[in-house]
Amino acid sequence: MTTTAATARSRSRAAMTKAAATTAVDQYDHVAAASYLMKHAGVTALPVEDGQHSDQPIGCITETDIAEAMAHGKDPDETRIRDLIVPSHGRSA
Repeated sequence: MTTTAATARSRSRAAMTKAAATTAVDQYDHVAAASYLMKHAGVTALPVEDGQHSDQPIGCITETDIAEAMAHGKDPDETRIRDLIVPSHGRSA
């Protein structure tokens, strides 16, 4: 791999990492919105923020959470993200 190709690849990865890191959803958004954002950001999980009180993460939603909800008959256009997440309650990773 040439130096130019390696540099371009490194910049591309940095841009993708930054885009993925800045993609988040609000707990009051519909599950369909989270699914859409995951698909277009190329990620399998998103941080969930409490948009009413702060932009601090309060949990996360994953593709598995969405798949399980749909398997139980929940409509992604009617179900809110807050109904699927397990809040982090200030725990640090």
